[in-house]
Amino acid sequence: MIYITGDTHGDIDFDKLLPLKEKNLSYDDYLIICGDAGICWSKEDLPHFLELYNSLGCTILYIDGNHENFDMLNKMPVVEFGGALTHKIDEHIFHILRGEILTLEGKTFLCLGGARSTDKAYRTPYVSWWPEEMITEEDIKNAERNLAKFNNKVDYVLTHCVETFTACSCLLKGRDACTDALCFIDMVVDYKHWYFGHYHVDRQIDKKRTCLYQDIVELD
Repeated sequence: MIYITGDTHGDIDFDKLLPLKEKNLSYDDYLIICGDAGICWSKEDLPHFLELYNSLGCTILYIDGNHENFDMLNKMPVVEFGGALTHKIDEHIFHILRGEILTLEGKTFLCLGGARSTDKAYRTPYVSWWPEEMITEEDIKNAERNLAKFNNKVDYVLTHCVETFTACSCLLKGRDACTDALCFIDMVVDYKHWYFGHYHVDRQIDKKRTCLYQDIVELD
């Protein structure tokens, strides 16, 4: 079974995941976090977070958000999982690189993390904020290369922020370089549903877009 949720921020929003323990999951079950997992935040917290997330008993996969320690993340070994390039954080915990396409249980997921921090003025560079949070042109090119292998068709899109129209018109949030960067998806990708986090609300935007925070979606 595959489950998808929004930001967890290390142990800050972890409690929403506790109901998964009642499902007696195995490592053949998957929890996907749509950014700001915060597992790789500091060397001091990492052992505690690994123990916490491993206690769920399933395989954890996440895209990056804007609140990640990219220095730590980028030192993790790169391995392939589900056809996608990932950082291996632990035996059953993986961070999916931007623009990769993950395949699980016959379902395909375009994974494209990154977002702009609105609170970076209150954070310290390379301590609590990293410029690598921003989606780059190379991230988009990697997505386009991988999408071409799938004829630009996937089952699901997973991002942290969302494209500009939805961010501004539906969520009343600001436009930025990351929301603009994601606009290509609706122009070129044939997908069934788009899940994203970042905005700390649970909202069904329309038939094809869902913002997740506390909710956990169970895919059919």
